[in-house]
This record gives sequence, structure tokens and C-alpha cells, in this order.
Amino acid sequence: MNANHTNETPEMWAQGMSNIYDEVSTSVASAIKQELMDHFGKGLYYRMKSGEKNITAEQQAFIAEVFARHGVTTPPVYDKMIQA
Repeated sequence: MNANHTNETPEMWAQGMSNIYDEVSTSVASAIKQELMDHFGKGLYYRMKSGEKNITAEQQAFIAEVFARHGVTTPPVYDKMIQA
């Protein structure tokens, strides 16, 4: 059975994160960006940031975790959410 045809709630993917650092200070944004680039790689990071590559729920969870680790209490804001 294909996992995509279950009765679970559809997964939501994010598309683009051009304003993701708007609510954080420059120094915190810089540290978060570096950690995300270290984890995803520079190429994938920039493709996700520009909206060229969708951000899976698992990747969103990791990004939220990084923000929280740096003391950001609000969840990251993406440009658009789409149903996977």
C-alpha cells in the first residue's frame, strides 16, 4: 500500500523563506543561517530559501528546532504553504 494514500492529514510543505529572519536580530539570524547551511549544504539552503525547492515537514521541524535553540520563541515564517 502506498503511504501517500492513507487517511492521515495531508503533509504541508513550505515554499520559500525569504522573510524567515525578519523577527530576529542580525547576530541571531547569522548564527541560524550558518547552522542551517552546515546542515543542508549551501546549495540546498539557497534553493529552499528562494522557493525553488520545497521544504518538507521534517525539514521544517529541524529549522524550528534550530530557531528554538537560538532562543527564538516564534515559529519560522515561510512564504507559502502547499499540500504535499
